[in-house]
Order: sequence, then structure tokens, then C-alpha cells
Amino acid sequence: MVSEPQFNRFSIALSDFEKAISYAEEAQRHLPNTLALEALVFAAVICYYRPFSPNEKDKSAPAASQLSPGDFSPFSPEENEIHEKFKQLRNKALAHSEWGHNPTRFRADTGVIVSRPFDLLQHAPDLGALIRLAKRLSQECHANRANFVRQP
Repeated sequence: MVSEPQFNRFSIALSDFEKAISYAEEAQRHLPNTLALEALVFAAVICYYRPFSPNEKDKSAPAASQLSPGDFSPFSPEENEIHEKFKQLRNKALAHSEWGHNPTRFRADTGVIVSRPFDLLQHAPDLGALIRLAKRLSQECHANRANFVRQP
């Protein structure tokens, strides 16, 4: 059975997955190594993974805090791989700028600051795989919402 807070989170997630699909589809129409492409891939990854990151901090909130892959039918190995890549991109490089993805240091011997900013386009996920996975999860969000509405 789907609870009302889960129904609300599936509804929010549906919007996020649909945005991720739109951004990824638009990104496929752009030339490589452009700012527009990078921005669209950035937005697609953030929107895709947003349902899986904690949201509501208040336990009495009307929506569940987050979804997990276990709230959907099992991921295939390919889907799990792409999901984990989105998780790492979102959490380590896009929503947060961890040093491991943006190393920098000062070389006292030369007085030079050495850095290597993260380049999303060099680590860009397979947009076709993103679209397929987000479409499947969207369909499951629709089904879960319908199950909630049909519950006694």
C-alpha cells in the first residue's frame, strides 16, 4: 500500500523525472563542448537524482523525505550503474564541489596555484540511458499514484 506521504513524494518525483527527460532530450540536440549542453546535462542529472536525496526534514511533513531504488521495480545492472553514476555526479561534483573532483593546491616552491576544475562534459552520463531510466521511473510513479487513489 502507498501512504499519503509516499503518494506526495511520488508526485514530486514524477515532475523531477519529467524535467530530467526534457533536459536530456534537449541536450541531445546541442553541439558537444558547449555551455548550453553542459547546463542541460547538469540540470538533467540534478533533476533525476533529486527524488533520491533527502528533502523533508520535518517528520510530520506531508511528503516522504525521499525515495530509494527499492521503491521501484529492481534496477537492471545497466540501470544500477547509471543510477550510481548520477548519484556520484550529483553529490560529489555538481550539488557539492568536493576536492576529489576539483583538486587544487598551492606550490610554494614556484608560487603557482595548480587546480583542475571538474569538467562535466568529460564525465557526462549516457543521456539515452538517463532518458530510458527516467521514463521507466516516471511510469512507476504514475502507477504508484494510481494505486494510492484506488486504495479503499
